[in-house]
Amino acid sequence: MKKIGLLILVVCMGLSLVAQNKRMTLKGECSPSRNGEKLYLVAAGGNSPSDSTIIENGKFSFALEKIQPREVLLYRLNKEGQPECVLLYLDYCDTYIKLTDETYTTFNSNFIECSVTGNSTDAAMREVNDVLIGKNSMQGKGTDSVMVEKLMVVAERHDMASAYALWKYNSYSVQYPRLMEKAKEAWEKMSLDVKQSVVGRELQEIMKRYTMLESGAVAPDFTLNTPEGKPLSMYEYVKGKKLVLIDFWASWCGPCRKEGENVKAIYADYKEKGFDVLGVSLDSKLESWKKAIEDDGIHWGQVSDLKGWATPMTKLYGFNGIPYLVLVDGEGRIVAKNLRGEALRAKVAEICGK
Repeated sequence: MKKIGLLILVVCMGLSLVAQNKRMTLKGECSPSRNGEKLYLVAAGGNSPSDSTIIENGKFSFALEKIQPREVLLYRLNKEGQPECVLLYLDYCDTYIKLTDETYTTFNSNFIECSVTGNSTDAAMREVNDVLIGKNSMQGKGTDSVMVEKLMVVAERHDMASAYALWKYNSYSVQYPRLMEKAKEAWEKMSLDVKQSVVGRELQEIMKRYTMLESGAVAPDFTLNTPEGKPLSMYEYVKGKKLVLIDFWASWCGPCRKEGENVKAIYADYKEKGFDVLGVSLDSKLESWKKAIEDDGIHWGQVSDLKGWATPMTKLYGFNGIPYLVLVDGEGRIVAKNLRGEALRAKVAEICGK
């Protein structure tokens, strides 16, 4: 037993030394007119800054103390006090970013136009992200097919960029089996360093969840509060119904609100045939959530823990992006996941009758 304990200690010390020997920096420049302004760094899923710095002589540098490679949001506050941001993907390298004063808006966020050098992982992710959140992002038909092809290509790298992409856009793997197979292959070929990274461990948990949440499996139960503050159990809500759509969404999510229009139309056509919807909001502000429900004319059940992205629901159901849609039957068994638009309507019609 003592030998085993000593071996574990030696391995842990070895991993610690490896991490210490890896270099990761984040520096950059911007207009000297911004001297004295503060820049913030927030890790994905976090609500408070994990690092900050002040611009001096048009230059800045983050300490990155106790920060491992992960998706981060670098942001500043504009004159109106609203955040302007850049998505970055840290890796063990020297990342250099040139911020401009220009911004563009997509998904209700103000993104800073910038250039990033020295980080091939970020470059690969930027190419994928640009399909949805770039300055010239795609809209409408064809977006999914382009995204799947981009993800197939980045998965071939078998590196940190692969882990980031398959983690961030894991909902596409649910919808497209060939991408799921590619994701499994990529995971097997990733190095131990990547697998043991923050994003690597999160990707592993998601892939485990996929297995648990395959069609035919019983979806995990949960009990959250309605807008009126009353607890509502998912199992109790779906009991005895033919088909229920669990719709993970948020008031601030543009694509969620747009897909909600489709869900609303399907609900109107099939609510008398055993179809229902349960909305699960990733809002953090009660009033914003209530206003969206009223503005969108939503009449089905709604619940939330008002924890935003910190909600345990993301891990319970294995998703990192919304809208995320799960169809279950009256016993809570999964029928299909992440079908949207006409594909969602077709599945509801198949089960509930045309």
